[in-house]
Amino acid sequence: MSQRRELAQPSAVPRVALGGLLTLLSLPWAGTILAAPEIQATAAFAVARDPSAQKAATVVDAALKSRISRITTLRLLEPARVFSGDPRTREEETLERARAALADGRRAYDALVLDEAIARLGQAVSLYQETGPLLGDLEELTTALAYLGGALTLRGSADEAESTFVELLTVNASYQLDGFPPTVTKVFEKATQRIEATKSGSVEVYSTPPYAAVYVDGRFEGVTPVTIDDLLAGTHYLRLEKVGYTTHGAPLEVAPNQRITSQTRLLGIKRGAELRDLVARAAEEVPAEAMGGSLRSLTRQLVADTLIFVAVSQSGSDATLVGGVFDGATGTRLTTERVVLGVEKSTFENELDQYVSRLLAVVSKEPGSTPPPPSGTGGAFGLSGTPPPQNSGGGSGGNFRPGAPPPTGVVPPMVQTQPSTPGEVYLGWTMIGVGSASAITGIVFAILAKVAHSDFRETSQLSPDLGDLQDTGKTNALVADLTLIGGGALVAGGTVILLISSSRDPTPEELLRPRAGVVPLDDGMLVTYGGAF
Repeated sequence: MSQRRELAQPSAVPRVALGGLLTLLSLPWAGTILAAPEIQATAAFAVARDPSAQKAATVVDAALKSRISRITTLRLLEPARVFSGDPRTREEETLERARAALADGRRAYDALVLDEAIARLGQAVSLYQETGPLLGDLEELTTALAYLGGALTLRGSADEAESTFVELLTVNASYQLDGFPPTVTKVFEKATQRIEATKSGSVEVYSTPPYAAVYVDGRFEGVTPVTIDDLLAGTHYLRLEKVGYTTHGAPLEVAPNQRITSQTRLLGIKRGAELRDLVARAAEEVPAEAMGGSLRSLTRQLVADTLIFVAVSQSGSDATLVGGVFDGATGTRLTTERVVLGVEKSTFENELDQYVSRLLAVVSKEPGSTPPPPSGTGGAFGLSGTPPPQNSGGGSGGNFRPGAPPPTGVVPPMVQTQPSTPGEVYLGWTMIGVGSASAITGIVFAILAKVAHSDFRETSQLSPDLGDLQDTGKTNALVADLTLIGGGALVAGGTVILLISSSRDPTPEELLRPRAGVVPLDDGMLVTYGGAF
């Protein structure tokens, strides 16, 4: 009778599995768990409309891109990469090797294979330093330095570890070392004391052409020409960015109590003149209504889901910012924001941050971002617009007059709605899901039927369990046939329904995104996959 009990226990497994799968498919939140948030490819520009506004435009551009890079639902596009046509740079290959070395070094550190950890982490640090312009906020570099210092300490090389921690604290004096043993923490505290006693220096940064954004250790420091004071003596990392030019990046050695000079000639990218001319013409279209031809061309060439463009003009110390958010799929303007800021006022940075927040509120759900109201009061210098948010300075504004309809071609965010998904799409995917579960159940019963058949052949013909084994095998085989046939039919039917539902006129948004389909041929079928890339 033991054989009967062993066969009875496995036979319950497929029922539980099928019940669990059907329950999961019936849960209303199952699709929400599996769905990934949509990432919007976003291009951002702030361009001067006159020569006097070049510095202000660079500051606005840096603030805009910095905020976008911190929003997980937005992916900041690189216009230089698209227009130059370079599929892969030497710096990117170096960065990939650096990340692999860092991963290997951390695994070796966790396994306490210290010599290997030191070798790989040291290689990672060297490779990160070679990546130049790709060094952003230096988080990966500081992580490599932290683990390298920890491995050196545990191996007994405290002096080398302290020097490594000093190099880390030079670029990030507020770095906190968490999760390391007390012996490592003690060496890190000594490095902190050395940093506190380290003298600082300064650097004058120049570029040709001027008005390039300057980043030191991943922090925006101003626009060339600029003098940066109070830099700790040691190795820092300089990065220069300007539209239409190759990003420049390199280590910068700062000497104590000395002022050094950095002079860089920026190299133009392929089609850089075309890009600069296109953004200049686009800046003239932003104050107008709708979405002009240059803005459309820029969005199309970058294959951007969203384009955020700010045109900057300046008179004296007052900078006028006119920004627009454009939908790349439909070619429509989502919103316009106008503001006049005093570039020499102490409130400039705060007011600029609030202005950027109003632009990003249209395309993201970033905490703290407030969508602009549909109407408002006049802004500074007679510009009509939305009232400023709480605690904001004067001079903020939007694009609509109180009680007036939106200008032609301007579509408020509330009007932009996504088309509802047809019911046949839900039916098709439900049939495919249930059919797949049924097919899996059929495979399980087929295996059980095969096991019962093997037991039947090995059991003596005089055994009283012979009849039970035969019945169990036949039952399992019948269930396997039915579930496999039914599951296959459901999957095929669901696929046909999805193909039929897709045979409608595509929306503009669908035309700009990848899509798949099946084309019947005389001797088979052709699977197609296309879109704008």
